[in-house]
Formats: sequence, structure tokens, C-alpha cells
Amino acid sequence: MENMFNSEDYIKTLGDELVNDFIKAGKSTHPCSVGSGREKALMNKLKSILPHGIGVGSGFVFDSYGNTSAQCDLIIYEEEYALKFIINDDESYAYYNCENVIAVGEIKSDATIASIEDSFNKLKKIKELKRFNPNPNDNTFRNYLSNLSIVGVESQKFDPENKLRDQIFTFLLSKSIKTPLESIASKANEIFKEKHKYFNLILPIEGKPITYLNLEDRNIIDGALGSDFMAELNDDCGFNFFITRLMYHILNGRSVCLKPERYIQTKTSFNINRTVAI
Repeated sequence: MENMFNSEDYIKTLGDELVNDFIKAGKSTHPCSVGSGREKALMNKLKSILPHGIGVGSGFVFDSYGNTSAQCDLIIYEEEYALKFIINDDESYAYYNCENVIAVGEIKSDATIASIEDSFNKLKKIKELKRFNPNPNDNTFRNYLSNLSIVGVESQKFDPENKLRDQIFTFLLSKSIKTPLESIASKANEIFKEKHKYFNLILPIEGKPITYLNLEDRNIIDGALGSDFMAELNDDCGFNFFITRLMYHILNGRSVCLKPERYIQTKTSFNINRTVAI
């Protein structure tokens, strides 16, 4: 028995367990069973550690402009505020409005160039969704897990094309990576093209995270915006690094003010059939 609880070791243990879960899921002879086993394992680990108010699911993300993502392995969302449309009582095919989605991930056993390309195409669709901002000409924004809108100064204007924390965090998580960094960067340049559409993080649990680097101060950045290089870290940081970066985005990320009626009732005027004086 330990004399002191070590949270860092505990999270590392969750990552080790996740590797074993991936291996167990891979024993199935049915591809759907393999995929769902990996996703379920990660969902359970995240639910056990993320703060109250964070939901973890899978399905689709959509916006109020008619755009819908491909099916997502993992969706992390604001549980208290997100709209969740469940088709045929199957939560794995639920639809979530993009304004309340915090992060979206693709889950692979071994990240080959083919699976990376597939993941990149899916994650790009997430970045292309458009959050409805009822006040685009002022400086209104909302922090995750809050229902309060804030009117800030001009520099705080909500701007997902230029501000990393105004975006949905996208990631690829795998047991290992079978592809060199140069090939990953080349494929990313081919698919994403614009920096604000790039993925945020690639994490092999048994390997070195792939993130971004700023040339001026050589700081690690959680996205291509403001970065100069795609970088593979020297350390096998594993699941701890992923949880750290995800938590930072939850605590510092922003969205637009809550407008659920945008998805429920779009009509703004009604024909009057009859009136009675009161």
C-alpha cells in the first residue's frame, strides 16, 4: 500500500490499462467489435477522470447551417448544455450540436498512413463546422462549462480561424504509430491546407506525441495556428500528456453563447389566426 496518492502514476496506469484494452479488443474477429472495444475502453477511462459536466460519447457533430461530420469515434462535450439527438435509442449514433462540443477524436490500434489519412479527412470536417454566433460584430464569447456570456474587449473577439482556443480540439489516439513524422506532415499538408483546420494532437500511447512547435520561443503549441513546425516529442509522455492538453483546452477553450432554439425552432415570425382582448 502506498503512503501517498500519486495522481501522475495513476493516470499513467490508466494509459497502460488502455493499451491492454486495445490488445484485448483486437482479439475479436469482427472489425466493428474491435473498433467499439477500443472506443468504449477510452470512454470509460476519460469518464473516470474528467471533471463534472464533461460528457463522453460517439456519433456525429453538426451545425445549424446544414453541415454534419463523419461518424466520430469519440466526442467530448458539455454534458449540461449540449443538445443530444439519439437515433433509434442507440447512443453510439447520437448527434451533438457543435457549439457545445469541446473535442473530437479518432481511435486507431496502429496508426498506419492509410488510417491516418482516413482520420485526417474526418477531423477536417470537424474544423469546418460553423458555430452560430448571434453577436458576430461584438466581442461576446462563453467559456466551456458556463452558461454565462461575456462581452470582452476587441482582442477577445471570438475568432476560430485565428484563435486556437476558439476551436474544437481534434486528436488521433492510437496504441502505436507505424508512420514517420515526415510522412504524417506531408499528408497533413495535402489534406488540411489551412492551418486552422489542422489536427491538434496525435498520441500513440506506446510512443511519442506529435504536436507543434513555435520557432521563436520553442514552446509546444496545441495546434498549427501560431506554430512553425510539426514536432515529435522526445519523451514517451503517453496518456498523461493527452490528459494534460485536453484539460488545458477544457479550462481555457471558448465557444459562443447558448442558443439551443437555433436547432429546435428556427421560425422567428408566425401568422396570427385569431386574437381575443384580455
